[in-house]
Amino acid sequence: MGILELMLGESDPGESGVEGRSYKLPKETHDFVYPVAVRRSEIEAFRGLIAADADAPSPADDAEELEAAFDQVLGETDIDAAELAEQQQQPRVETEPIVDHWAEQVSEGIGVVYARGGTYPTLLSFVKRCKRRDEDADDSFELPESFADATALLARLEAATNEQYRAVVHTDLLPSDA
Repeated sequence: MGILELMLGESDPGESGVEGRSYKLPKETHDFVYPVAVRRSEIEAFRGLIAADADAPSPADDAEELEAAFDQVLGETDIDAAELAEQQQQPRVETEPIVDHWAEQVSEGIGVVYARGGTYPTLLSFVKRCKRRDEDADDSFELPESFADATALLARLEAATNEQYRAVVHTDLLPSDA
């Protein structure tokens, strides 16, 4: 057994007519990802968007007020306003650890981050929520000036997950929930 077999796992003959050897990596410690080039400014734009969403109270986030409105309009209902408010915040809650991990990976300028298959839909859901909040006249939320940088990263992430090859990396390099 050679050093590569010890480091990478079992080896098999190459596949699809490719001569050489391919290695089976343990699924418990490796995952398929999309490498995506990012600018530090784009990561910071997402962090600013997360902060703006968290800081601006949303009418849908106030469970007591929402419950009172439901009761007034619909009478006694089975709608759980607290659960509804929690669902409204879910896109931010799912996006924040991804962006925080990327911020640790890219310290300045330009770098590469790894996105799992579900990363793009998660970030897209958050961006859509922010756009809806910005368009809602009853919501005090306003998109930060750096929003265009966040959407540039989102567009590159979409392209990478739709058209680009996947890479295999050790899960130590990935955020736990991305």
